[in-house]
Amino acid sequence: MFVKPVTAAKTLVQFLVSSKCDVHKPWKIIVGFALLGLAIANACYTHAAFYDYTKPMNGLKFVVETVSLILCPPQLLFIFCIGCEVIGWGGFIMYSIIGVLNAALYSVIGALVVGLRKTQSS
Repeated sequence: MFVKPVTAAKTLVQFLVSSKCDVHKPWKIIVGFALLGLAIANACYTHAAFYDYTKPMNGLKFVVETVSLILCPPQLLFIFCIGCEVIGWGGFIMYSIIGVLNAALYSVIGALVVGLRKTQSS
């Protein structure tokens, strides 16, 4: 019933790299990955805006923060900005920069996926 994470990751990579997907439209894949990176940064901003820092850390909050940093690594550039307000123009500008950097990172990942698919289909 439960799928092992390693098996699920292998299946996802095989699907992304397989020639069953549309190889003739690489820009759609790259832009799709970039939009995914922007959406993840938006989710991280929303989480940071509504996060209650006064409550103690528990297991779920730790997992959410860890996943947030894994899926949106440009947040690490602002890790020393401890006193920065997330709500307001400063936070909006900070997370706009994070969003652009994360979109660029995910578009590079999308380009790598397209490159892997083209080399495998050749």
